[in-house]
Amino acid sequence: MIDAEQIFQAIRSLPVPERLRLVERVVHDLAEVSAAQPASEPALLLGLFADEPDLVDDVCRAVMDARKRDPLRTGTGNDDGAP
Repeated sequence: MIDAEQIFQAIRSLPVPERLRLVERVVHDLAEVSAAQPASEPALLLGLFADEPDLVDDVCRAVMDARKRDPLRTGTGNDDGAP
């Protein structure tokens, strides 16, 4: 069985744009699952990673570093990404 660290290392080997697309896809998937759950259940996203706080920190750090380094919006003519 593949553990979270192996998955994370595989993700880190992807090019930054692919990592960003993967993170976006996972977040959207979890949002859809969360929307289908009753409101009384605990936060699904954090609950899924309750035993992996270091992984969550690493993913968040990688995303924030990528956002600083790579603009997510293009064609605006604006370095800060504002529309």
